[in-house]
Amino acid sequence: MGRALLYYLAQTWHGHEPVVAGRKEIRKQVTMHISRRAAAIGAAVVIGLAALGAVGAAFAAAATPAAHNRVQVLRLQTKDLSVGGHDNVFTVVDDLKTPAGAEAGKAYLSCTQVTSSVNLCHAAYVLKDGQIDVQVAVVDSANPVNLAVTGGTGAYNGVTGWARAVDTGSDTGDRTFHLIYPSHN
Repeated sequence: MGRALLYYLAQTWHGHEPVVAGRKEIRKQVTMHISRRAAAIGAAVVIGLAALGAVGAAFAAAATPAAHNRVQVLRLQTKDLSVGGHDNVFTVVDDLKTPAGAEAGKAYLSCTQVTSSVNLCHAAYVLKDGQIDVQVAVVDSANPVNLAVTGGTGAYNGVTGWARAVDTGSDTGDRTFHLIYPSHN
């Protein structure tokens, strides 16, 4: 900044002339003090905006899968093989088939009734080439139910995503998985 502008800022900063306007070294100190204050404020604003931008970018990255991640849609049909349980826990074993009717594997489900209308459930879908784990809180026997895909093994190692469970009969259902595979750069 030019000296004239700094002197003007020094005069208008407090709304009047510096206290000892006639002495050059005092004027220089006032000018330096104000320019340091302006620099500190400017640096704080820039740092704050950069931090805000970084936080926004982190939230945006976590909310959507990266373009280089692979997404797979997997459809399975379920048929209850056994239902059991004790007290507030029930279990289900399902036979899994592809939409074409080929054997796909088994699903093992365990739910704990935590209130009269809420069950917390975990299921492992054990397929020929790996396992997919899901979790869900089922409220009031909802149909359909969206499940959180929490991981997997084998061909499904590291997957996340979601699945939709639709009951199609008293002991049958459809499961549609939307699996997001992590990128390996």
